[in-house]
Amino acid sequence: MNKQQTNDFDKIVLTGFLVSLARQFTDIPYAKELAQLIEKQGLVKLPQPQNQDRSVLLTARVEARYKAINQVIAKYQITQVLELASGLLPRGLLMSSNPNITFIESDLPEMIRCKQQLIRQLVGERPNLHFIEIDATRRPSEFSKSTPLLKSKQPVMILCEGLLTHLTLAEKQLVCANIRDMLHSYGGVWITPDFIDTGSLVRSQQDDSGLQKLLQTGTNLTGRSLVNNNFGTLDLARQFVYEQGFRVTEHSMLNIIDELSCLEILGIEKEVVRKMLATQSVFALTVDVA
Repeated sequence: MNKQQTNDFDKIVLTGFLVSLARQFTDIPYAKELAQLIEKQGLVKLPQPQNQDRSVLLTARVEARYKAINQVIAKYQITQVLELASGLLPRGLLMSSNPNITFIESDLPEMIRCKQQLIRQLVGERPNLHFIEIDATRRPSEFSKSTPLLKSKQPVMILCEGLLTHLTLAEKQLVCANIRDMLHSYGGVWITPDFIDTGSLVRSQQDDSGLQKLLQTGTNLTGRSLVNNNFGTLDLARQFVYEQGFRVTEHSMLNIIDELSCLEILGIEKEVVRKMLATQSVFALTVDVA
């Protein structure tokens, strides 16, 4: 990886703060506490949207994908978890409250150090919650850094939420190769909502001008389009997945629409969110293990 690409990735972590601030308008455990710590400590300076520009559909999208992933996680009895680009997600905090679960958070160095600091302030140290610096696109794979924390004969659940939407097709292929190698070694499943089509984002922007402005803010922060790096259609996303050597089960995000707390908190119309989620799914991806 060249230096320019590394700098690009460092900029991507800024969107983690943007999403974390949106997540506080939900009932997701620890979401509000993390957002308040970020704001109190001034950990990042982001453009402040005017009240009328704030995207309520961004919050709905963020809450939906988080809870949809959790719903799929519950279908698997896997106690070893590696979350890629975990950013400021609160999932590790929640899942590691179960001492039988080994949860590994990974991200780029600056973000993972920041996250570890925030977690210590909220809950102190947990022996089953780990933090590792991993660039998910690097080949040879850096996933081996997690090996000392994992039991070799037990499956691994790999999670990523929002990572692939920033990456070019070539970078997506690198991530897929690393995950495929990991699943070949351990067995298990990769759960992600990141295989989405550009059309769904375009339609959402038409329903919510604030979302369009926030996506543009994200593009300005990272130098990467948050729309154009997705797939043209869902069929193209599915084709890509199969070409990377995965089998996939799709779980509609509409399954969790009745669990979205932000609808009441922010006064969002349910039918608008239903329309937004209608074509979105969480993919559960597996490989054939020899």
